[in-house]
Parts: sequence; structure tokens; C-alpha cells
Amino acid sequence: MNVSSVNRRTRTGALFFTLAFVLSIGVAPVAFAQSAPVELTPPTDEPIGAQETPSTPSTPSTPSIGAAEVQIENLAGINLDTIGVLTPEEGGFNRDLWYGMDRQELENLLVKLSVTTSSPATRDIMRRLLLSGADVPEGENGKLVTIRAKLLADMGDFGGVAKLMGALPGMVSHKELLRIEVDTRLLTGDNARACELAQLYMADESSSYWQKVFIFCQALNGQHDAAALGVSLLSEMGARDNVFYTLIDHLAVGGKAPTIDSLSDPKPLHLALARAAKARFPSDTIESNLPGVLRAIAISPNASTELRLEAAERAEVAGALPVDALRQIYASIQFNDGELSSPLANVTRRSGPMSRALLYRASLMQTVPSAQAIALSRALAMARSGGRYASTARAFLPVLNRIEPSKDLAWFAPEAIRAFLITERHTEAMLWFETLKQGAENNKKLTNELILLMPIARLSGFAGAMDWDLKNLTLWQETTRTLAEDKDVARNRAALLGAVFDALGNVVPNEFWIPLVSGPERLGVLAPHPALWFRLSAAAERAHVGETILLSLVIMGNGGPDSVEAVVLHRLLTALRTVGLEKEAREIALEAAVSAGL
Repeated sequence: MNVSSVNRRTRTGALFFTLAFVLSIGVAPVAFAQSAPVELTPPTDEPIGAQETPSTPSTPSTPSIGAAEVQIENLAGINLDTIGVLTPEEGGFNRDLWYGMDRQELENLLVKLSVTTSSPATRDIMRRLLLSGADVPEGENGKLVTIRAKLLADMGDFGGVAKLMGALPGMVSHKELLRIEVDTRLLTGDNARACELAQLYMADESSSYWQKVFIFCQALNGQHDAAALGVSLLSEMGARDNVFYTLIDHLAVGGKAPTIDSLSDPKPLHLALARAAKARFPSDTIESNLPGVLRAIAISPNASTELRLEAAERAEVAGALPVDALRQIYASIQFNDGELSSPLANVTRRSGPMSRALLYRASLMQTVPSAQAIALSRALAMARSGGRYASTARAFLPVLNRIEPSKDLAWFAPEAIRAFLITERHTEAMLWFETLKQGAENNKKLTNELILLMPIARLSGFAGAMDWDLKNLTLWQETTRTLAEDKDVARNRAALLGAVFDALGNVVPNEFWIPLVSGPERLGVLAPHPALWFRLSAAAERAHVGETILLSLVIMGNGGPDSVEAVVLHRLLTALRTVGLEKEAREIALEAAVSAGL
């Protein structure tokens, strides 16, 4: 009788684990080797939402938990999906977060959330949402918390993943959650713990994922014969993964580091293997847009300087890498004396990330305030056109803090104020604000700069702008239109600003809209699906907080608030304010205005 391919595969998988156990007899259950420390890696137990790490490189913590210490509990009667780690007092949401939602709608919207958004405000709401404990509609136990954990891991919020996992009872019996933790450990360089978990689970699972992880762990532990047998059986089962096979083979035979030609869709295991084998990441590794993967590339010594830097900037923008780690990478890049002495003449010869690193290094070396201001102004101008203004402002704060406000630097005041406001340093912004006001008394250009700055200052809640009345919007509009090179861009910016102020509950003067009527009648933009549009209004009117947040985040998508037009943004901000998220709506409005070039 012929044996089907499915049965052969099942038997081969079972044989793999039987032989793996036989070959592992006498080996300590958690004796897997830890790979070399990963550079610039924040501890795995860093606080949720932490923005900076110490200025010196740190090594990931490795919990010494033996296999026997991991408990497998009976999950009967425990609804895993209701578990969370953030209370309302800590920034989380109430237990009735999902009130009024259909289970299928909840699952559908959660999986649509974008983990690659560059918006700090929307990312913060998303993180709080995923970490909050709340009652849920009936459904498959563990499915929602698995989606939440996966989203946090993809976001690169490994501290959040650890906290959520730590709150779950009996996690080892849930294979999807266990896989998320193993991947997280691999991405953070904690191979020892990843291997402990793999050994606990391998006897009950024959998928290629777990086989590969276990083979990797055997290779790390020097069990190359057992690993070779595993590779042979894995290949016989038809698993194709040339990168995996090449790197595992290198761990056994040693010698010159292997070459990886392409790795456009890197998995956590690939990155961990490459680190262990000291193999260079190919240039297409950066094609991954997952913040967690970008973070791993940024802190790995296996990537080229430019690859690490590009990954670091993108990971910081996405909130997966602390800004201090980005600064360390900037400071570690070597430039020749000519480049450092004349950075402005050399930035155009470098890529965007390398040019910012050059300006960062040069500005730190400078002792003349005007030279520092010129370098910083150039960096922020480049970042604005590349959509990385807020990230660059955060990274260059040490430079900005060193520049003292003075009459001679009044020209730099508008840029300094914007950078301090977007990074929520209002005290520092006030010093420059006074400098700008003094300079504007007899300088028409600075007067115009002050007029253009006031709406952003007002949106940020800046004390210096509290006396600014919305009647001044007309003056701002006239100044913008007069100075603008592109009248249509100026018109769209004005429309966005008016929509934002109106959505936040301010009365926008009617005369503000009259000049905007002239010009194109239509905007060629993508609109949200009608189902999302009408559901958002209904959810907000019924005070369904969770549904309103989810719909708003899905509508904004990858681009965050700067990816939607004025009318859509108005609806989103109005909905968020309706369910009590006033602060969040204001933060999103500020980001949208800054992204629009205001």
C-alpha cells in the first residue's frame, strides 16, 4: 500500500523529534550557548514607551529560567483575551473598551492596524489599546490576545510583549503566543531563552518553524551531528530555505563568514543565525518595513554602516528604537577631516541618513553657536522634505540644547521653536520665542516668521500663544499666500489648518474660508471606504471608545495623520473628541500641521 505524502511528512516530523531527543540525551536541557552581545540593544525589560537608553551601549538581559520553572497551566475558565497590563491610571483604557462591538468586526479591525506608522501620537494610542485589559465579545479563547501580542512584536515594542506575556497564565500551551515570544527573543539576541522555549515545545509540534529553531539551538550548543541530521530530515520534507541551510552549515564547519546574496524578507531566525555566523546582511534586508526587524538590523554588527543607519532612522521614526540609540549610531560613524570641517559642502554627496549623521557629528564638534545653528537648520530642512522632521528634531536635541538664544541668532529662532515644540520642550521654546519677538520689532522677515509660527504654537498648547486669537487666522492666511511660491500648496495648507481648528472646537471665522473657494474644486485623493466612514460616525455617537479608535487608526493607515486630507482629518478628530480623547486629538492635529509644512 502506498503512503501518502502527508503521512510521510508526519512520520518524518515525528522521526525528527525522536532522533533529536535521542541525540540530546545527557545534554543539560538549557545549555544552549548565548550569542555574542548585540551592540546598542536596550534591555528586554525596558519600560513600555521608554524613549531613551543610557548613552553607553548595553547588553540584553537574559533571564535564567530553567525549563522546569515554566509552568503549563490548565486554561479552562480563563479568558486570555481579557488580560492586559495597563490600567486607566497608567494610560490604559477602561474594561468596557470594546463595548458595543461585534467579535468579527473587532478581529477584522485589529489585523488591519498599521504597525509601520510614523506618527508618535497614533502609535501611542495603538500601544495603549493593545496593552489594556478589557472585556471582549465571545469567541475563540486566546485569538485576540495573540493578535495583540503579534502587533506589539511587529511594532518593535518588545518591552510591551514581555509584560503582556508575563501576565498570561499557561502561555506555553498556546503555540502561537509561544512562537511570538521565541521570535522576540531571537530579535533581541536572547538565544538562550529562545532555545529553552523551543526545547519545551518541540516534542508536540513538527512544523518546519520549530524544527529550524531547534536545529539552530543544537548548532549553537555544538551538537553539529544532531543539527546535520535535522537539516537532512528537514530537506527531505521539502522545506526550502537556502539562507538557513547555508548559515547552519557554516556554524558546523567554521571558516570565512558565508555570503548571503539576498534576504528581502528576513525572519527573526535568519537574523539570529546571521549574527551567530557573523554573516553580513545583504543590502535588500532593509526592504522589510517591520519596525521590530528594522530595530534588529540597526543594532546588529552584521550590517554595513549605511544599512544600520537607514534601519535605525526608520526604526526610530516607527518608535521601535530609542532616540539615544540613533544618536549613538550617528556618533559612531567615521568621516574624514575634510567632511567634518566643511559639512555643508559635503552633505549632497551622501545619502539622507549619512548626511544627517555628518551634520550631527560636525555640529557636536563645533563650538561656534552660529555654525551649530547653520548645521542644525540644514539638517531640519532636509528632514522636512524627507518626512522625518520630528525624528530629526528628537535626534538633534543635544545640539539644539547647546545653542543659546541671542540677538545674532534671531534668524534661527523659528526653526528652534518648531523643533522644541514638536519635542514638547516648551520651556526651551519660550526662550527662543522671546528672542524672535524682539527681533520681529524692526525686521519684516522675522515679523512674517512670527505670524507663520503662531498657529503651530497654539495647537501645541504653548503658553506664548495663548493670547493668539483665531481672528488672526486671516492675517496668517494673507501672509502665507503672499510668501508662497506655490499658491495651491498654500491654499491646501490653509484648508487643513482651518479644518483642524474647527475639529478641535474652535470657531473659525467665515472670512477665512472665502479666499479658499477660488481654485480647483476637487482634490485627487484616496478616500476611506464608505463602510469605515459611516461606522466611525456611528461609533462615536454611541460612545464606543474602542471601535472609534480602531476605525480612526485604520483610516489613517501607514501614513498617520499626514496621509489624510482635511475633510477626513476633521471627521477623525471630531470622532476622537466625541469619545473623550481630547488630548489625543490635539496631538494628532499638531502632527498633521507640522507634516503639512506649517
